Amino acid sequence: MSESNPTTNQAPNQAANQMPAENPLDQLRDIHLPDAVDQFPYAPGWWILLAIVLFAFGFYIYRIYQYKKAIRLLKPAKLEIEQLKSLHQDQINAHSVANLSGLLKRVCLIYYPSQTVASLNGSNWWNFLNLEHNKKAGSTEVLFSEQAISFLTQAPYQKNSTLDINEWKSLVQASEAWIENLIKRSAKNKKGGKQ
Repeated sequence: MSESNPTTNQAPNQAANQMPAENPLDQLRDIHLPDAVDQFPYAPGWWILLAIVLFAFGFYIYRIYQYKKAIRLLKPAKLEIEQLKSLHQDQINAHSVANLSGLLKRVCLIYYPSQTVASLNGSNWWNFLNLEHNKKAGSTEVLFSEQAISFLTQAPYQKNSTLDINEWKSLVQASEAWIENLIKRSAKNKKGGKQ
């Protein structure tokens, strides 16, 4: 009898008993994509901060626009003031006083309601200018004195009204200061338009 080699007999039996070897790649799962990123990933606090910054920036731009607009309105008034300043003693008459008053009234009509300003004349007009200056500036400074108001109200109706050149220049400078303060205050005013 022949003996068979136990190792040779077992090998075919083991190979028959063994299952085919698994491929390790078969254990891999499909590719999983990460969760979609939200279009607005920031917390609400950041959005509130962004809104505040944008509002502040927009408000700043609006204020710059208002200031530029006010300065643009100031230029023609300054030119007319310079013409009135350059008048000689013999040119200061009822017409020049009417021009000064007219300039102030035109500027006021831009910033005040017409029913408040348009009907004012004489000493009421000049007192209105003093009161508005004091109210807005928070001071008791009088731009137009009683003597100046008396002259300014009577000069347009007198044929030969005369005023010293220095007094005239101080009146024109007071008017210029009033116009500049009004325009610059209106640029700082939140409403921007008529007060």
